Amino acid sequence: MYRKWFTSFLFLIAIPGCTFAQLKEIRTIQNTLPLIKDSIQYVDALTRLAMLSHLKSADSCLFYAEKAKNIAERLKYKKGDADALNSIGVVYAIKTNTYLAEKYFNQALNLYKSTGDSSNECQVIMNLGVVVTIDKKPAQALSYFRAAYKLGNKLYNDSIQSLVIINLLSADTALKNDSIFSLLGHAKAIAAKYHDERMLLVCNETQAAQLIKQGKTGDALDLLKNSVLYADSIGCEYERMNIYITLGDILIKDDSKQALQYYSAALKTSSADGYTDYITTSAEKLYDYYISAKDTSHANQYADALLKEYRDYQQFVQQSGISYLDYALKDKELENVKANSETRRNALIIVSMLSVIIMILLFFTFRSVRARKKYVELLKQRNEMAQTRNEELHTKNEFNNRLISLLAHDFRQPLAAVKGMMSLLKEPGALSKEELDYLVENIERSSNTSLEIFDNILHWIKKQVSGFVYEPVNMQLKELVDEAAKSLQYITNKFNITVKNNITDATNITADKELVQFVNRNLIHNAIKFSPTNSTVTISAVKTGNEIIISVKDEGKGMTKEKVSSLFNIFSKTQYTSDKEKGSGVALVICKEFIERMNGRIWAESEPGKGTTFFYSLPLND
Repeated sequence: MYRKWFTSFLFLIAIPGCTFAQLKEIRTIQNTLPLIKDSIQYVDALTRLAMLSHLKSADSCLFYAEKAKNIAERLKYKKGDADALNSIGVVYAIKTNTYLAEKYFNQALNLYKSTGDSSNECQVIMNLGVVVTIDKKPAQALSYFRAAYKLGNKLYNDSIQSLVIINLLSADTALKNDSIFSLLGHAKAIAAKYHDERMLLVCNETQAAQLIKQGKTGDALDLLKNSVLYADSIGCEYERMNIYITLGDILIKDDSKQALQYYSAALKTSSADGYTDYITTSAEKLYDYYISAKDTSHANQYADALLKEYRDYQQFVQQSGISYLDYALKDKELENVKANSETRRNALIIVSMLSVIIMILLFFTFRSVRARKKYVELLKQRNEMAQTRNEELHTKNEFNNRLISLLAHDFRQPLAAVKGMMSLLKEPGALSKEELDYLVENIERSSNTSLEIFDNILHWIKKQVSGFVYEPVNMQLKELVDEAAKSLQYITNKFNITVKNNITDATNITADKELVQFVNRNLIHNAIKFSPTNSTVTISAVKTGNEIIISVKDEGKGMTKEKVSSLFNIFSKTQYTSDKEKGSGVALVICKEFIERMNGRIWAESEPGKGTTFFYSLPLND
């Protein structure tokens, strides 16, 4: 789960006012959205909603920003597009996906520069400094902050400059005390000028950090405690939680009781108001303390809160497209937390059982034997339950991994076809009206195919969301093959390859449609890729014994026995002789797994110079 990395007073978007004012503005904009008729004003309202939402709900920020971006691109409205990109970058920075955050910030920066928007240009340069700070690149971060500060000094409206100064103070460790407090006074003056109460609180936090560096911890504590009261009086929950965490960190060594009260207050406030980053931060600190104190009962309470946040983050990853590797790493951390929690719980149970048994043995020999048998059986049942649950989690996780690869493979080809055809439209006058009509028709066909595949897989995933369940149905094989070949029509037309379906109308199979269609699309696609121009791909089916065997034959160069034997091995490396042959090697591994899930088998036969035939079989079910 992402941590609250901006506890060093590094903030992404400067929004004057505090929580209650922001929530009021959010509700006002949401109520007026349906009444806005002007498209430009509608985009501006969406980007404002995104900026107001980022402190409380990164998911809401992403929703509004992506919606605004789509409309702004269609309208060629550069400022709206840049504002949306900036907000999307904020979301990924909060989620600590620095690669995507830096990508979106740079896109926003280029748009702001092209429109001469120096104020927002200054803000995005500062945001880039925050991102590289997350990546632990202090020299590069300092360079960004200095550039933002230099640009901010030239602005007529310098409200952003107070936030830039705070970031600069956090990054520039070489500044002397006189310079630090001079800059801090400047930041406070700007915040007061624009009535930015939240920024004034941030300045107090920064001042407290400098006092601690000078050994004036008592003065820092007094300043922070007064700031908590002020934040509470003006309804600035976000900064109040941040100060709670800071006070807890300062006091944890010398006054752990008071520090825990501050951590608990941060957790209570963040849970009530839905600030997920503070829920994680405060719960982790409480968990770490009680673990170090060997207080397992309290530690488990906060471990449950962390597990909930991990699950929420997994859902965000699946819905927003964040790096799959990041998802896998976070999921592994979740498993480790579960395993550690279960181990500690079992250890506590075992120790308790042994203590009871020893006490009983001192007085009642017969009763002790019976009690021991009872507790051993109970422990066995608990272990069996834990093992069963771990197996279910492993199966579900493996299935989710395969789903991601399935979606990536099935959507790549139709979308690549649309991209290729769209590139032809960039050259004005290059196509005749007949060619243009034909191209548009193909784009529409490829888009419809992509949507049809997406709808089918989405429906299938919905059925499987609680775990894979194999539900075979009876289907006409010829129609399935025709449907799979149709989704690849663009590439067959491009290379003048004929797909010949020799399967009769009377041939039926019993299988899961989406599993078997993934296999059909992949095998036909592979046959097309490895076929020469002006050749034929032949698809046949034959019933033999208690199974039906489907074959996909190409007229390509063929393969050696060694290469055939490595086709379904995920660790094998495939070499290609042309751009047309390139593809994802993992697809055949998924095909093999899907066929085996349907109680079938898959193999290939080939010789150099004689083409290749892929076979898969499914059991007959009369």
